[in-house]
Amino acid sequence: MSEDKKVLLEVQKVKKEFVTSKSLTGKPLKIVHAVDSVDLTIYEGETIGVVGESGCGKSTLGRCILQLIRPTAGNVLYRGEDITKLNKEQMRQMRRKMQLIFQDPYSSLNPRMSVGQIVSEGMQAHNMIKKKDARMQEMVLKIMDDCGLAPYFLHRFPHQFSGGQRQRIGIARALATKPRFVVCDEAVSALDVSIQAQIINLLLDLKEQQNLTY
Repeated sequence: MSEDKKVLLEVQKVKKEFVTSKSLTGKPLKIVHAVDSVDLTIYEGETIGVVGESGCGKSTLGRCILQLIRPTAGNVLYRGEDITKLNKEQMRQMRRKMQLIFQDPYSSLNPRMSVGQIVSEGMQAHNMIKKKDARMQEMVLKIMDDCGLAPYFLHRFPHQFSGGQRQRIGIARALATKPRFVVCDEAVSALDVSIQAQIINLLLDLKEQQNLTY
């Protein structure tokens, strides 16, 4: 990596263990080592791929990096700040900069929310815009357009879309808060082969346009 690139994220000796069995006194009897001493250095604008068989801990690692689940041990530094030490409110503010694209486009979208509500939810949660602000629809439509979603999709619901379209909605939701770092949790594995290339090309285009790190 060239010297002019800045380190965005460092993963230092991250471990995650799950206790699957306990004794009557609460003592752990069986522990699954899902992630074991992982080190990563990720530079701004870089794409890092984590490769491994199903069940090896890839998704768990991604969730540990985002602090969706707390690591058993280790540190995660975002621009030099150890986010494993942040409290709940501090981490909530940090989440605007770090987002997740889920693997399953069917179960990851709320079936009771329209596309517009799904995309704008994060923006409202992070106080980027108020619910009744007249600019909100304009901002949502811009994000949808960037992700290849037609304006008339705004008031439709997830069940009205194909898998590829749903994943585009998921991508739009993730990018709505203008993050710098995005974890793509096997973002195309649940899609038809014919659609996978389209989504990968979309992610590459968005990466260049918005200077994202995957």
